[in-house]
Amino acid sequence: MPAELAVCGFGDADFAAHLEPSLTTVHVDGAAIGARAAQMILDRCRGATVSEPVVDVGFEIVERASTGHCR
Repeated sequence: MPAELAVCGFGDADFAAHLEPSLTTVHVDGAAIGARAAQMILDRCRGATVSEPVVDVGFEIVERASTGHCR
């Protein structure tokens, strides 16, 4: 498959590395997203203006075999 089709998942689940071929994924920091969202909700409940309504928490591509040969 990797020679003809690239496949990429999202969330970097534990099983992705154990598939055959191993699955390339996009890793995001879910805990950071949740903490930031909770803080924004609390700020709004307190009447504060959300200074940054859009926050880039970043991501990482975890390259594995499912996209390794498609370049």
